[in-house]
Amino acid sequence: MKALRIAAVVAALLIGGAAIASAQGAMQQGGQVRRNMQLDGIELTDAQKSKLEEIQKKYQPEMMALRTEFQNGGDRAELMKKSVALRERSSAEIRAILTADQQVVFDKHTAEMKARMEQMQRQP
Repeated sequence: MKALRIAAVVAALLIGGAAIASAQGAMQQGGQVRRNMQLDGIELTDAQKSKLEEIQKKYQPEMMALRTEFQNGGDRAELMKKSVALRERSSAEIRAILTADQQVVFDKHTAEMKARMEQMQRQP
């Protein structure tokens, strides 16, 4: 089970590297990488895994619609705002299925990711 999780994280990181290099795929692939990073080190119960899958499926159509709009030349700034709002909603739902101890780790990872994103945006 742990080997499968490690393989999934490695695959997601590889996909994430491609997402950084390819703005077109960043919305979908980056979302999975982000989620894996937020949950890194958190052992989910089977019930939590099931809820997580439900949440991801719930938001997938909206994320795919944003991706399509982005690929079709939509307003990048507006699409980024929508994407951020969507990620915040899904993260809040995911956080709600976690225990208090798991939420501490999730919040730490989320804050670290936010700081990295802000730093990347400031770079020329």
